[in-house]
Amino acid sequence: MSLKKEFLLIIAAISIACIANVSVFAAPPVTGNNGDAGDPNNAAVAAAAATTAGASVTQPSTSVSALPVPVSAPVPVVSAPVVATTSSVDQVSTSPNAFGNTSGGRTAFSQMVRNLMPLSPEQIVTLRNMFDKTQQAVSLYPGVPPKPTSSSILVNMSPGAAPPVIRLRAGYVTSLVFLDSTGQPWPVVGYDLGNPKAFNIQPSAPDGKSDTLILQALDRYEQGNLAVMLKDENTPVMLTLMPGQRAVDYRVDLRIPGLGPNATVSMSGLPQTESPILINFLDGVAPTSAKLLTISGAPAQGWLYGGHLFLRTRVTVLSPGWISSMSSPDGTHVYELAKTPVILASQRGEMVQLSIKGL
Repeated sequence: MSLKKEFLLIIAAISIACIANVSVFAAPPVTGNNGDAGDPNNAAVAAAAATTAGASVTQPSTSVSALPVPVSAPVPVVSAPVVATTSSVDQVSTSPNAFGNTSGGRTAFSQMVRNLMPLSPEQIVTLRNMFDKTQQAVSLYPGVPPKPTSSSILVNMSPGAAPPVIRLRAGYVTSLVFLDSTGQPWPVVGYDLGNPKAFNIQPSAPDGKSDTLILQALDRYEQGNLAVMLKDENTPVMLTLMPGQRAVDYRVDLRIPGLGPNATVSMSGLPQTESPILINFLDGVAPTSAKLLTISGAPAQGWLYGGHLFLRTRVTVLSPGWISSMSSPDGTHVYELAKTPVILASQRGEMVQLSIKGL
């Protein structure tokens, strides 16, 4: 019986020890709101715990309440919003459409677009059309544009003769070609403008080797004159410059009486004579009373005027003999002939026959 009692006592002691250990480890640290050991709330909580677990746990509660670990409890409360904010920022920054996720981003994006591109495509097209029409209105010539002409003038060098008039226009260039009575170029050695501020002039070649002057008006209506000195000619050629006319002279062939330094003497036919009628036919402008004829065999024009035949062509007439003739720098000739149905001429070294109908 003694052994049985001892065995029961040992079992009871082990049970008491196990109950005491479970109470100690199962009870959590008791702290107040601020983690202070002297907080009244700690005492109340400790008393309640002692009533439940027994007197054996009163001693451990005092040592546990003195631990400083609970002091760091407020830290997670402060850091929690920071972590949440950081994660939200990362989420927005990695979004494929960051500017449109929030109302603030959309507003900033729209404001940037308005600042960089304040006009719509339709407004830009309208503005460009208005600008184009304005430029067209500025560049458009007011009224009727001038008529371009090309003519020949027979210069009268005698005293008291009226100088030829050259019609100019601002923005247009006029070429003056000086020829002798044979149609050969007459070199220009000097010139002078009466109003150099209103006109611009320059030779087509330097050192007095050019027979052509390039002339341009700088003002719409301001007039002036021009003096031209020709090689081996003592008398200057005087010209009147008239801008603002209804027609503008693109090219003017000025024929000077006499033979120039480049003249060639023809050994066939009569000496060449100068006539205003020949100049008109040379320019292709026949008198109103002239009758147009039909010519075949070579490129040519013919008129019957005053009982004579006037032939305008690039070929050289061989037969019959001509009464008078005149040539231009481009190789065009005008012949005054007696009425004849057939003319023999030379074209590039070959004999050609011109047939005339309508006489």
